[in-house]
Amino acid sequence: MYCSFFDVDGVLLDFEGGFMKTIKDYFQLDIPDDFSSKSFWFSDLLTKEQVMEGWDYFLHSPEFEQLKPMVDPEHFNAKFGAHPVHFITNIPPDCLERRKTNLRNAGFKFDSAHCAGFINYDGHPVQTKADVILKLKQEEEEKILFVDDHPDNCLNVRESFPDAEIWLMSRPFNDDFEHPKIRRAKDWSDVLENSKIIPTR
Repeated sequence: MYCSFFDVDGVLLDFEGGFMKTIKDYFQLDIPDDFSSKSFWFSDLLTKEQVMEGWDYFLHSPEFEQLKPMVDPEHFNAKFGAHPVHFITNIPPDCLERRKTNLRNAGFKFDSAHCAGFINYDGHPVQTKADVILKLKQEEEEKILFVDDHPDNCLNVRESFPDAEIWLMSRPFNDDFEHPKIRRAKDWSDVLENSKIIPTR
């Protein structure tokens, strides 16, 4: 038996596309529609103050809960749905219900969704993605599949679960990361076609 854990924003849903569209309009930025930042914090485009201002505006915008899927939900559900599927995203916890609505409206099926990661929000307990997996993992021998786009989260899960199958979804900001035990996915087809623990049907 296996259990799968997926990041949401930037892995299942196109966070950057939605965020960039929102801040492009908000700040009246002269950038192409397909602009992709090479910085996790968008420092090649915005100041720190602008990022915080734009992030707050985005959280309260309709675009936040209308992010488009980065993998076909029907294909995803068929591939992973035979075993528990959990989503772990690093957004403010009080926004989680809106994100779950976004996921369901897009067509994703899942057992649970949680907020965790290395970005901490005031008034909420600090927990890593490995902490969440530890709480949800049901059996000692259960195999784990984990997919994320941030190297820190992948390393965190790798440290706690050295036998897990871990995939880093390629993004411009993580191009320089390499690890012998963390597999890099160019896109979703790499995970869907090359995972060693997903049962074939």
